[in-house]
Amino acid sequence: MHKIGKTRTRVLAVFVPFVLLVVLPLPAQDNAAMVAVPSGEFWMGRSRMFLLDELGMHLRPRLDDQPAHLVYLDAYSIDKYEVTNSDYERFAVATRHRKPFHWIGGKVPAGLEKLPVYNVSWDDAVAYCTFAGKRLPTEAEWERAARGGVESTMYPWGEELRPRAAGATRGSAQVKLAHYGFPNGPTTVGSYPANGFGLFDVTGNLWEWVSDWYGRSYFSTSPENNPKGPVNGQYRVIRGGGWSDNDERLLALHYRNFTNPSHRTATVGFRCAR
Repeated sequence: MHKIGKTRTRVLAVFVPFVLLVVLPLPAQDNAAMVAVPSGEFWMGRSRMFLLDELGMHLRPRLDDQPAHLVYLDAYSIDKYEVTNSDYERFAVATRHRKPFHWIGGKVPAGLEKLPVYNVSWDDAVAYCTFAGKRLPTEAEWERAARGGVESTMYPWGEELRPRAAGATRGSAQVKLAHYGFPNGPTTVGSYPANGFGLFDVTGNLWEWVSDWYGRSYFSTSPENNPKGPVNGQYRVIRGGGWSDNDERLLALHYRNFTNPSHRTATVGFRCAR
């Protein structure tokens, strides 16, 4: 006979190391600095002619902002402010991405941290937005957000670039509501009143990259829902006018401009969407 002994259960102590997961903050503006734009329709493009167009005084009038057409967009969010030097510096340090060439020693000039970043290409802007978990807005998203819920006007505040203050007499000074017509560069973001959606500097300060390729006749063929621009092209669209512009046509919300995507200049920056 075999003796049946007591079975001992040996408990093995397993050491599980504690792993601390550190999540670094994104280098860009946080969600609080974004505006939610609800889904819906808006009229995109130019809804009126300028006097010079009506008189036929342009040899080759640029009518690429026509026809005005109804566009439906899904809901999205967009930055309240143009991306600043300090925002971009955190991104460039974290990723070793190239910095704007005017930063001496690769550092933001003292006192200019809250100016919008410039001398950035379209690819630079895409890289920043991607790292921040965002993207560049489409041209349609940019225009709807810039309009701030106001349909078919020239500017976020109305039809006149330089309106008079409410209740002012005809001879009163006109109010400047955006940073344009200046010779010395952009100013601190948010220095002028926001539009109806709470966005700043959609007129003036810097032109802004959007995601779309430029197509001269694209408005004639663009889809009604969530247009994203032509599938290819030579130039990328920029919107909004800049600090050096003083022509009311260039600063209008519908005005379409374009440049080579590799171009880096003191007049072009960007904001992101999600």
